[in-house]
Amino acid sequence: MPTSASIILFVFGGLMVLISLLGSGFAVREISFPRISPLIRSTAALLGAGLVATSIVFLVTQEKKEPAPGPPTAGPVPDPARTSPPPVSVSPTAPAPPATAPPRPAPTGPPDDGTPTQALLTHVPSGLRSGCRAVDRSRYGASVTAVVECRLTGGVTAVYAQFTDVSGMNTRLGEIMSRETFTHSGCGASTPLNGRQRFVVGNNRSEGTLICFQGDDGDPHLIWSDESLAIMTEAQSAPVSYGDLLDWWRKSAGPVPATPDEAAQNAGGTT
Repeated sequence: MPTSASIILFVFGGLMVLISLLGSGFAVREISFPRISPLIRSTAALLGAGLVATSIVFLVTQEKKEPAPGPPTAGPVPDPARTSPPPVSVSPTAPAPPATAPPRPAPTGPPDDGTPTQALLTHVPSGLRSGCRAVDRSRYGASVTAVVECRLTGGVTAVYAQFTDVSGMNTRLGEIMSRETFTHSGCGASTPLNGRQRFVVGNNRSEGTLICFQGDDGDPHLIWSDESLAIMTEAQSAPVSYGDLLDWWRKSAGPVPATPDEAAQNAGGTT
């Protein structure tokens, strides 16, 4: 029941109770109230009390039904998974180039039997082989198969180069000779260090060409070819040892003689 109706019932019931009380009759100065029948008074009192009680009950019931004011309702909590910032687009980057592999160590020790270097060493005098090592052959030309450098006592260095044939060896020797000016027809300790000559070794076993000159480093240089082996050798020493260098060339510089088969094979390239 609405609150206004409950109030009306309460007021009306109160009036009925008041009428029942005043129905016994009274007079105050000019105001008087007539006496009412006891039956009517009792009925009015009961009816008024009932109406007052009913209105009070309705009011109490109405207050219980109305919910007490609570705290303000919070809005829905956003879902972190749904409100996360959009993923940032990242441009793909090129993969890092693989790391560079370390250089392989140079092989150590003497070359295996059967290699061009090992074959060349067999033509180097045996007393020099322990001090020899293979070196880069690219500066001698495409017709070179192996190059070894040997260091002797007394500061002498000798380089032996194996060519595929005599023609290739003579071409290389001609290139070297074209860079020098030779004014003498031989090399000797008592002649100027500027000559060239043909030579023959032991009973015409081998023929070749010898040149001698002073290099850009100031040291005396000897270069000679062996046409039976297609081997060219270059030796150099300190200037004060030029006489010793020539003496060593005459006695033990090599190269060591070839087998008959090797001599025939290498001679096939001569002109």
